[in-house]
Amino acid sequence: MALSSSLAPGLILASGQLGDPFFEKSVIVLARHDERGSIGWVVNGRRLASVRDILKATALAGELDQYSHSPALEYPARFGGPVERASGWVLYRRSELGSFEGEMPIGDDLGITTHLEALRTLLRSPQPRDFLFLLGYAGWGPDQLQIEVAEGAWLPAAVNASLLFSGDERMWELAYDENLGGGVGAFTSTRGGSA
Repeated sequence: MALSSSLAPGLILASGQLGDPFFEKSVIVLARHDERGSIGWVVNGRRLASVRDILKATALAGELDQYSHSPALEYPARFGGPVERASGWVLYRRSELGSFEGEMPIGDDLGITTHLEALRTLLRSPQPRDFLFLLGYAGWGPDQLQIEVAEGAWLPAAVNASLLFSGDERMWELAYDENLGGGVGAFTSTRGGSA
């Protein structure tokens, strides 16, 4: 099967019939899709604890002392995918924060990294910033995602940063409306997918 590099950077939207509880009604931002496989993050995953609570539960608790008044501490961490669920990822606007070591660019404006300095930069900011703190990620082996897209398990879509950072619980429905001009009923699948 020929590889389509057009999937990343981009979004993939779970079909209404995906059949995988990890990805039901998920919106996934993809940073990489190449011959080695694909990597992405569920951006509308279930809410977990706040950033503050995540830091308290880890060896990073000392970070709280100097940033105790940061609005970023109250942001919710979200389930980013079933792979390495303890890994923390920061998705952010590069135009607001700059670039960080190990960053994976997602188009011109977005970046994602596990580098702690990205989180520290957000915690130092006196104003709320657009970012998501995601735990875990989704991964596909070579050709796996391409096959699942061809089978109708996922709908490729363009990245809309405003939608990703909106916090709207209807993100999946809104993404379908934005990309198809109608609801999810306009795109159905009979095959499941997995990551």
